[in-house]
Amino acid sequence: MAKGALSHVLRGKGLFCAVLCFGWQAAQATPCPTVVPGLISPGQLVMATNPTLPPLQYVTVDGRIAGMRMELGDELARRLCLKPVFLSTSFAQLTLGLLEKRWDVINTGMFYTSQRAKLMEMIPYEIQAISVSLNNDTTLRPARLEDLSGKSVGVEMGGIEERHAREADQALRASNRPGLEIKTFQNVGIAFAALRAKQITAVLSIDAVAQRNAHQGGVRPVLAGLYPTPVALALRDPALAQQLASVLEGMRQDGTLARLMAPYGVAPFPGHITVSKPHFSDNTR
Repeated sequence: MAKGALSHVLRGKGLFCAVLCFGWQAAQATPCPTVVPGLISPGQLVMATNPTLPPLQYVTVDGRIAGMRMELGDELARRLCLKPVFLSTSFAQLTLGLLEKRWDVINTGMFYTSQRAKLMEMIPYEIQAISVSLNNDTTLRPARLEDLSGKSVGVEMGGIEERHAREADQALRASNRPGLEIKTFQNVGIAFAALRAKQITAVLSIDAVAQRNAHQGGVRPVLAGLYPTPVALALRDPALAQQLASVLEGMRQDGTLARLMAPYGVAPFPGHITVSKPHFSDNTR
């Protein structure tokens, strides 16, 4: 195992470190695959991410790409006896770069959709849901997203949060109620900055990001677990996708996947992990 990959696995502390170390030692007995097909660079697993969602993926003060999904990538590469390489790019460039063979894997928490599965090999391995966050001092007590009728809502541009916000807006207007005033931002961090500055009323984000921002202060999630949706790795090469799916399924079976996700409040995909085609069930169509 490469020293750099091991340092990533061991960067947690206390019990989290201990259980990951145990999982690492158990997996050491697994021999390296004879051939890993479809790599753009021999001996390396090149993964692209849009590191704007702390704590799941973000850039540290010293310029490193870190977070849960990087820990996942480290472990995938280690089990394949490859060197993990992480590249930072915008969300808009992820699919194009994959199809142009600039990286092997999109490892950024991409939501599964049937449309994306027509373009790429997708491996659902995680479930993510959406939270609604408000300022701590607000008097609003929404019981559902539609209760923010007439209010300003911040979302990351082009994300699934924007899609659900626009669906709620349309439903409100169809029922002759004021819609949502949807404000799009380049990334969710800017949206939360606007919320803290009271430039908007609410932010829609995935649950783990909402919890991270709550810990930083000034805001809190008032709704969580909305629209649970599978999150997937995306690949171009079918053979490599099958091999990664097999590794992920092994991580699910030996408990590594659940242990890795637990500190982040993230749930593994419920059931056998495999490459999923466009007929796979999702709630984003």
